[in-house]
Amino acid sequence: MDLSVTIAGVKLKTPVISASCIDGKDGTRIAAVSEFKIGAATTKTIVKNMQKDVMPNMKMVRGGSMINCVFGTNLTAEQWFRDEFPIALEAGIPIIANMAGVNPEEAIELAKACEAAGASFIEYPSACPHMGNVLEAMYPGLKVELPEVNDPSDYARQIEAVKKAVKIPVIAKFSAIYQLDCVRWAKAVEAAGADAISAADSIGPAIDIDIETGHPVLGGPKGYGGLTGPAIKPLVLKMVLDISEAVNIPVIGIGGITKAEDAIAYIMAGATAVELATASTMYGYERYEEIVDGIEAFMKRKGYTSLEDFRGLTHKKIAERYATGKQIIQDITLPVHDKSKCDGCGSCYMACAYGAIEMGERYAELLPDKCEGCGLCVSVCPRKAISQNYFE
Repeated sequence: MDLSVTIAGVKLKTPVISASCIDGKDGTRIAAVSEFKIGAATTKTIVKNMQKDVMPNMKMVRGGSMINCVFGTNLTAEQWFRDEFPIALEAGIPIIANMAGVNPEEAIELAKACEAAGASFIEYPSACPHMGNVLEAMYPGLKVELPEVNDPSDYARQIEAVKKAVKIPVIAKFSAIYQLDCVRWAKAVEAAGADAISAADSIGPAIDIDIETGHPVLGGPKGYGGLTGPAIKPLVLKMVLDISEAVNIPVIGIGGITKAEDAIAYIMAGATAVELATASTMYGYERYEEIVDGIEAFMKRKGYTSLEDFRGLTHKKIAERYATGKQIIQDITLPVHDKSKCDGCGSCYMACAYGAIEMGERYAELLPDKCEGCGLCVSVCPRKAISQNYFE
């Protein structure tokens, strides 16, 4: 069974990558996470002049998601090139250098230095929409405009400049704020020479509030942060689906990947690989290996021998809906209840808005005459005791 992937000529032994987060904070951390079956590791954002983080800067929000106002690396660029890259490279996996300059000239300088230090890829972020408020407070008089979400031309020019400056592949990293216009952005960076696209970084600005004190939970003037984790997965999954359909370069899915099923969904949407950040921060390095093992177990169960057997499968299924006249279905298909799997937990009963489920002595009982066929009961059942098939 082959779990390897190739991105712009660089082979990864698995499709799971550590994203630009705490797990890329230095060479030692990269070396540590490399033991957990990842195919590549990404540095925290390397900048020329490091900036201390505002405290507190990471908080969990409902559903295992997170908001954060973390800056880039807390190490100088010089330390990365002198000390951290040699340690990271000992892991024996490709290193993705996530880096950003305050202007195109600085970005080019950093990209060249990352290449010289041994990076296999440059990953160039497009926007960090929640940091403007913090930077304006740190530097009185500075005005940080919100990123332009509809016009990718300036970012595309930066990608083109970085691409011309180095020989290694360049990955354009999108923020989830571009989700409504992601195809335009994808086509622009492909035309500019990007070798791959990673989507997507956090969406924001976002905020959460401690109701005991009234304070925002994060530091900074207003407690703004970027939202990551499971909360953004459905939105980014759609980005990956649209982008992979629109361009001919690989797409790396990022956002809410906490288990193998999430990674598989991104691959079915067209992703070549996936990156993790929030899940490893919250649950530990082992989550990488669990996801790789889960992908392998899924492939064995389905009879797949390589990731190519199901990459982009969702595109094919969408095409089938049109070909078979099932793009719009209005006739009800009743759910099927397997009582051998039901434990009478009542999740379906609580979720049914139509009163089509009642609780018996041991099991939930479906009432066909009241059912509207919406499908919610299927998705809330923890035992997978309810099924419904509109498409096969």
